[in-house]
Amino acid sequence: MIKELELLQSEIFNNCDELLKIGTKKINIIPDFNFENHIELKDKDRGCRIYPYHLSEIPKYEFEWDDCPLFKISSNDVKRQVEIIKSWILSRSMPSEIQIQFPEIELNKLAKYYENGNGIKGEFIESWNDTQETHFNPIKYPSDKEAIKLINEMREKGLNESLRIGTRLSWLILSRTRRHIINDNTPHIGIFFLGNNRMKIYSSNLNDENNEQEVDVNYGVHLEKLLKELLKEDIK
Repeated sequence: MIKELELLQSEIFNNCDELLKIGTKKINIIPDFNFENHIELKDKDRGCRIYPYHLSEIPKYEFEWDDCPLFKISSNDVKRQVEIIKSWILSRSMPSEIQIQFPEIELNKLAKYYENGNGIKGEFIESWNDTQETHFNPIKYPSDKEAIKLINEMREKGLNESLRIGTRLSWLILSRTRRHIINDNTPHIGIFFLGNNRMKIYSSNLNDENNEQEVDVNYGVHLEKLLKELLKEDIK
C-alpha cells in the first residue's frame, strides 16, 4: 500500500510542480490504523486527503476546509484532480467558484456555511439536522415523538447554532465539540428518554452538584441550567 501511495504521489507532482510550493513538510503519507493509508496535502486551513486503492481501484480525493470535508471525488484522471487541488489549496477558491470551474464537484451541506464564514455554526446546525433525520423515526417508534419534541424546543432557543448534538448508544448527547469524538473528560450532557413523557438527564464535567436527574420531557429549569453551564465551555 505504501508503494502505491508513493507512486500516486509522484504522479501528482509530475503533473504539477506548483504543489511543491506548499512545502514538503505539509505533504505527507499518513498511515491509518484501518489500513486506509493516504496522502495528505495541506496548507493552512485548506487540505486534500487522497486514498489510493483500499476500497476501490479508483483513488478518492477528499477536500477539506479547516479539517472539515466539503466535497469528495473518485477519479483516475490525475491531471484533472491536480487542477482541482491547485484551485482549492493554492488559489484558495471558494466552494461556489470551484464548483463552476469543475462541474463534476458536488458540494455537501457545510460548504455554504464555510463560504459565508460560519463554518463552526454550520457544523453544529447540520449535526442537529442529521441526528433528527437519521436517529429518530416517530412513525415507526411512537416514543421518538418525545425526543423530537424536545429537540424542536431546543432549536427554538437557538441551541442548534452553538451546540453539537448526536447519539451514543440510546443517549442523546450535547456538547461543544466540533467533531463527534466524546470521552469521559469532554464536558457534555446526556439525555435518555424513558417513555411516558419522562427522561433522565446527566452531565459530565460541568459545575453541577446533582449530575443525574429524572424529569418530564421538556425544556425545563434543570435542563436549561445545565445547558447554560455547557455554553460556557470553549468550542473544541
